[in-house]
Amino acid sequence: MSRREGSLEDPQTDSSVSLLPHLEAKIRQTHSLAHLLTKYAEQLLQEYVQLQGDPFGLPSFSPPRLPVAGLSAPAPSHAGLPVHERLRLDAFPAKVLGLRVCGLYREWLSRTEGDLGQLLPGGSA
Repeated sequence: MSRREGSLEDPQTDSSVSLLPHLEAKIRQTHSLAHLLTKYAEQLLQEYVQLQGDPFGLPSFSPPRLPVAGLSAPAPSHAGLPVHERLRLDAFPAKVLGLRVCGLYREWLSRTEGDLGQLLPGGSA
């Protein structure tokens, strides 16, 4: 039996065994970072909502659905309004999009944190 074959039978001589503590430490570090980023994403969303004012900060606020790619949006009904009023009305969809992006970022980080938590010894998130 060659020395190489012996290393396959004996896990103590397998180089992957020595990598396990390092891998576990990296998973813990990445999980901790994901947890921290989740907290920051929650703060970002709260600050965003607060800075946008009403109606974003109202408890009953439900943002409108975003348009689906490939479908044409309805023509704006405020084309005849003064420029400052059109800009104000056109800003609302951008604010809704920003709100959606903040929420998706927070959700992604939360899921990443949960997935990494399952890789930790004990599988707690």
